[in-house]
Amino acid sequence: MNDSEAPVPRPGDPVEEHERQTTIQQIQRAMAEGHVEFEELDDRFEQVYRAETRAELVAVVADLPQRPTPAPVSPGHPLPATSFSLFGDVKVGGWVAVDTDLSYSTIFGDIVIDLSSASLPDEVVISSYSVFGDTVVIVPDGVRASLESVLLFGDRRSDLVPARSGAPTVRVKAVKVFGDNKLYSLSRVPEGRFRKLWRSLRP
Repeated sequence: MNDSEAPVPRPGDPVEEHERQTTIQQIQRAMAEGHVEFEELDDRFEQVYRAETRAELVAVVADLPQRPTPAPVSPGHPLPATSFSLFGDVKVGGWVAVDTDLSYSTIFGDIVIDLSSASLPDEVVISSYSVFGDTVVIVPDGVRASLESVLLFGDRRSDLVPARSGAPTVRVKAVKVFGDNKLYSLSRVPEGRFRKLWRSLRP
């Protein structure tokens, strides 16, 4: 073989991290298109992270619509570090890249931050401030995440799957007067408007 030629990937070769992340995005895109149910995510993601060879990884998505082989996972669109709304919601997410801490605030409205498909640094801190409205943060399955919640009237909820070794850390600091603070792993997002919002952020 010519020294300039790249080795041909074989089914028995070990999985590389970018291949794992590309497969995760393939599953998420299939879910956004209605080919995968939310209830399947936890199991599919677990299989992806458990796969040791390319053949095992391909088997996880063998039943999904096949497209041309995707390029290695891209960093995504830049996510604004700050956002403010007086009357209205702040909604950010989709195929995005995070390279700094985030701070979002509103007076009357919800703050929804969807990082489930994001390219993340080793650690990111999300600060959320509001008077009337909920704060909802969605993180990828397997990341390390925590919710520091300060509120006067409302509930705090955190529903996360187990973290995997070496995963990024997401720290959420949510302060509000009236409303709920919620932190979910993607596969734990409940039925209703937040699932619809997840799909709406992925054209």
